[in-house]
Amino acid sequence: MQSFTKDIEKLRTRAIVFYDGSCGFCQASVQFVLRYNTDQNLYFAPLESGVLEAVVPPEKIPAPLPDSILFYEHGKLLTESEAILHIARYLKFPFSLFSNFRFIPLSFRNFVYRFIARHRYKIAGQREVCMLPSPEQRRRFI
Repeated sequence: MQSFTKDIEKLRTRAIVFYDGSCGFCQASVQFVLRYNTDQNLYFAPLESGVLEAVVPPEKIPAPLPDSILFYEHGKLLTESEAILHIARYLKFPFSLFSNFRFIPLSFRNFVYRFIARHRYKIAGQREVCMLPSPEQRRRFI
C-alpha cells in the first residue's frame, strides 16, 4: 500500500494528458503530442483507466466528466481549450506557438473546442482498442 501511495504522489508531480481511449481523434492527437514533445516530459493516461480519479482530488474533477482531452499540471486540472494551449507549451517549435493563442477569448476558443469534441467520432471514428505505443513511448503511459 505504501508503494502505491508513493506512486500516486510521484504522478501528481508530472504533467499528464488524459484522453478518451476509444476516440480515434484523441488517439491521433496523443500520437501528435508524442511525436512533437521532444523533451518527453508529458505523460498519458486514458480517461477510462482510473488514473484521473487516483491522481486528482475529487473536488477538482468536473462533473460530468468530459470525455475528451484533459490536462493535469501542478495540481490543476485543465479542460477544453485551456488544456490544449497548455499542452502546446510542451511541443517543439513551431507547434509551441499555439500556446500564445490565449489572446483569443476563452468563450470562442471553447466554442470551437466543443464543436470539434462533439464531432470527433465523425472526424476520426471510434476504436474498440487503444493504440499500441512503441517501446520508447510505452514508459510515458500510465
